[in-house]
Amino acid sequence: MQAFLNEQFAMPSSTYPAPGANDDMSVVQKRFFTNALTGQDQLRQRVAWGLSQIMVASAVKINNPSAFVLWQNMFQNDAFGNFSTLLTDVTLSPVMGHYLDMVNNDKPSNGVDPNENYAREVLQLFSIGLEELNPDGTKQLDSSGNSIPTYDQTAILGFAHTFTGWTYPTKPGATARFNNPEYYGGPMIPFDAHHDTGAKILLNGVTLPAGGTTQADLTAALQNIFNHPNVGPFISRQLIERLVSSNPSPDYVGRVAAVFADNGSGVRGELKAVVTAILLDPEARRGDDPAQAQPSDGHLKEPVLFITNLLRAMNGTSDGSNLADVASDMKQPPFFSPTVFNFYHPDHVIAGTPLFGPEFEIFNTSTTISRINFVNTLVYGQLNNNTTVDISGYVPLAATPDQLVTAVAAVTLHGQVSSDMRNTLVTTLSGITDNTRRTKAAFYLIGSSSQFQVEH
Repeated sequence: MQAFLNEQFAMPSSTYPAPGANDDMSVVQKRFFTNALTGQDQLRQRVAWGLSQIMVASAVKINNPSAFVLWQNMFQNDAFGNFSTLLTDVTLSPVMGHYLDMVNNDKPSNGVDPNENYAREVLQLFSIGLEELNPDGTKQLDSSGNSIPTYDQTAILGFAHTFTGWTYPTKPGATARFNNPEYYGGPMIPFDAHHDTGAKILLNGVTLPAGGTTQADLTAALQNIFNHPNVGPFISRQLIERLVSSNPSPDYVGRVAAVFADNGSGVRGELKAVVTAILLDPEARRGDDPAQAQPSDGHLKEPVLFITNLLRAMNGTSDGSNLADVASDMKQPPFFSPTVFNFYHPDHVIAGTPLFGPEFEIFNTSTTISRINFVNTLVYGQLNNNTTVDISGYVPLAATPDQLVTAVAAVTLHGQVSSDMRNTLVTTLSGITDNTRRTKAAFYLIGSSSQFQVEH
């Protein structure tokens, strides 16, 4: 496993090329799916996609393919770097600047205060959350048993005033000025004349002294966030949710958060070390053995994983056409999150259970049918002329249904098929005499099963 991780860490990034002048967001969505189907850097893509669902910007507001090519390339580049670098890159991205109104955020003037939007969300969603956490991600409680807020309105105001003086990068051939026109070809640029130079209160009572520059104040503020003890457990738990399990134990979160705090060489926030800790943790690896797996392990596959997993299992080829439409039917069109809270909330609880299940927030009667229809289309029909599957290699095995089930389960369920499921499949498939139809039925039944839709 470690050798595989080292190989993945060294893989070149499957990037997003610059779109043409007449392209729209569909070209970025198509590239997302073709990268996922054919790119060798599967782990980088998974981590980058997970991080982009924690630090959210959306084409619902910024329908600009050039912007999102740079945005997603940034996550790919930073996926195995340091969280501090990622936090800085996200903050200074003109995509985020536009999405959460930090761009052209001016110092107080004529009774108008700076916009607080980014100041709120960088704290609540991108770094520390609303409540003080223990190192294992559980909530800290006061003497009355109540949770403890991580910040108050004073801190929000402090960060809002700190994040003043930034504008879009300058278009080629133009003259730099504050209130630069909308452009995404680089990080935002500072203008000290539009920055609030007063003292500002940040997290944990830290005060930025008066007189700082636009850049110096931002750097200090982001370090104030990065060094907050909540960041490790808050980000670690969400990455565990994306990569392994919706219900990690506090011990699991604590072990990963400890690696976030120190990678073993005194470095805080190294994402490569964090990802390694997440994937090699005993709680993650117990899923390799069905006898050790717990009922609360794993997570429902989000739509884009459900789509790409099935295509890969069926030797699919695609230019990405229409796959975003399929994902949209399942309530997850890539890059079009409906809000800054992503397609679903990390703390969503499955109705009638004590379990967290973020992806279940968009799992309902309608999206369930959309999932099964997609399986049906791939197996028995054709999505479009540019998306094909090839399961012909399995047809020779169909003469023996048990061998067919073993082979299909190997590429869909990691070989983990229970005896009850195997018996049901073998009995059902034995009732089909044509080997091609039997093979298709095997992929349809397993691809639409709850066992395939939940990733362990």
